[in-house]
Amino acid sequence: MWLPFTNTTLYQIGQPQGIAPTIWFKQTNPMSNWSINQIGKAIQQGAVIAYPTDTVWGLGCDPLNFDSITRLLRIKQRPLHKGLILLARCLDDCKNFIDPELTPTELEQLNQTGEHPITWLIPASQQCPFWLRGDSNDIAIRISKHAFIQKIGQRLKLPLVSTSVNRSGQRAMDTEILIRKNFYHELDYIVSGYKTGKKIASEIKSLRSGKTIRAYQST
Repeated sequence: MWLPFTNTTLYQIGQPQGIAPTIWFKQTNPMSNWSINQIGKAIQQGAVIAYPTDTVWGLGCDPLNFDSITRLLRIKQRPLHKGLILLARCLDDCKNFIDPELTPTELEQLNQTGEHPITWLIPASQQCPFWLRGDSNDIAIRISKHAFIQKIGQRLKLPLVSTSVNRSGQRAMDTEILIRKNFYHELDYIVSGYKTGKKIASEIKSLRSGKTIRAYQST
């Protein structure tokens, strides 16, 4: 079913012809509060989505919903012990996941905006779910200014799980067409209309040691 909205923007609701329910909108139009609320509600109810980020396309869900995490890992064919990234609009949304004893210097470092996206490995809090940490004592978090992350974060007041859209060991998919072709029957939503970053994975860096785990491969 297609519903017309202002500025001739169209939103697709339901699952026609086996295609994943997708929120569509023109690149020039901001996502409406209505559509943000709809996808936020779906995430809270257990949806697994694909969405554009400041780096590459991501698979995501509610980080506190173990059933959603299990489904996401099954789709990606990723083992639980590897852990997952949290993508957030601000550090405050991550406060329950990180060690409350971080120093002011460490907090300042996490809030700095760099020349490229950095995912930080941060000492996890005691209440941080094991399915996010994997076999590590750290939790991977990236603060993003990407428009969708800002909007959905404001709606949820939580970060989103984020992992690249691919089966483990295979190349990450970098276009919506590829994602729809390969994952349409396994996802609840594919968020369309926002650009990704430079389609380059973020740098991964340890907050405590300062060691770079994965360098940023600039073009």
